[in-house]
Amino acid sequence: MNIQLDLQWQCQGEALPQSLFELLQAIVELGSLRAAAEDCALSYRHAWGMLQIWQEHFSAPLVILKRGRGKGASLTPLGEKLLWEYQRIAARLAPELASLSSELSAELVTLTHQEVPQNNLRIMASHGLVIANLRKLARQDFHLNLDMQFKGSLESLQQYKKGRCDVAGFHLPEGDLAQHLLPKLRRLIDPDVDVLLYAVRRRQGLMLAVGNPKQISDVQDLVKAELSFINRQPESGTRISLDEILKRAGVNSAKINGYDNEEFTHSAVAALVASGAVDCGYGIEAAAAQFNLDFIPLNWESYWFVLPKARLEEAAFKTFIQLLQSEAFTNSVAGLPGYETQRSGRVLAVDASLSTLVF
Repeated sequence: MNIQLDLQWQCQGEALPQSLFELLQAIVELGSLRAAAEDCALSYRHAWGMLQIWQEHFSAPLVILKRGRGKGASLTPLGEKLLWEYQRIAARLAPELASLSSELSAELVTLTHQEVPQNNLRIMASHGLVIANLRKLARQDFHLNLDMQFKGSLESLQQYKKGRCDVAGFHLPEGDLAQHLLPKLRRLIDPDVDVLLYAVRRRQGLMLAVGNPKQISDVQDLVKAELSFINRQPESGTRISLDEILKRAGVNSAKINGYDNEEFTHSAVAALVASGAVDCGYGIEAAAAQFNLDFIPLNWESYWFVLPKARLEEAAFKTFIQLLQSEAFTNSVAGLPGYETQRSGRVLAVDASLSTLVF
C-alpha cells in the first residue's frame, strides 16, 4: 500500500495549481513568459490566462511583462514572495510528509490485514536529496518497499541500536572533521554485529546570493554585523559539521546573527537565501544550484547505511545493496552538482576504530 501526502496551497478556498509555481520558477530562470510557458509545456495563452486569474485573485500583479513582443518578464515582489515561500515551506515539510506517508502506509497494511511484503525494510535515515528519492526508485525498479522515516543522523543510529528499524542512514564529514564524532559512533555501531554500506558523497559549503553582495569568503566572515545567517537543526549531520568547522576556525557561533534560526532541509535553507530573507546558509552544493545561488565549498561528507551482518543474505537486504550498486541509482544522482557515486554500494566491515568511515 502506497500512500502519498502532498502540500497544497489555498487562497480564500481556491487551490493554487502546482503549474502556477512551476511557471513562476521558469520565468525566474528564463526571463520570458513565452519561454517559461514552453518550458512548462503550456500554451502561451494558457499561461497568460492563469496569471490573469491569480493576479485578479490577489488583487496585485505577480509578473511584470516588458513592453514589446519577446522583451522579457520578471516577477513582482509579490510573485517572488509567493514562489520563495512555496519552495521554502515545501522543502521544510518534505521529510515530515515522506515520513508520515510511510507510517500511514504501514499502519493501513496492518489494519486491512494485508501481509507485509517480504521485500520490506524499515529505515530511519538522515534526510538528503538522493536518499529521499530512494523509496520511489526501490519500488519502481526493484520491487522493494522502504518504510522510511527521516530523523537526524545520530537519532537514526540510536533508533537502530534500540532495534526500532532494520537499517539506519547517516552523514559523516570526511577527513579530520569526522574525528570528534567517532566516540559517539562507537557507542552506536558494533563491529561484531554490524556492517557498513556506502551510499554517496556530497560537497558542502556556504550558499550565497548571486554575485556574493556581502563579500563573504570564509566562515570568519559570518560574524559580520550586517550579515544574516540561517542554520540547520541540532543533531543534523550538517549542523554537526558546521559546528566543528567553526570551532576549528576559532569562530564564536554566538556572534553569528541568525545562528539559532533553523531550517530542516538544505533546500529550505537555500530558498531563504534565494528569497533575500537571509544572506547566507550552510548546506550542499546541489541545493545551492537548485536555487541558482553562489557557493563556496568547504568540505565533503559521506552518506552511510549501517546494516546487521547476520541478515545480509535475506532477500530485502540483498536487494537494497543491489539498488545502491545499480546503474539506476547512479543515474538518479547524475546531474546533481557536488555528488559523487564512485564507491556507491560497497559493503564494508566495521573495524573497532571506525577508521573505515574516515576517508
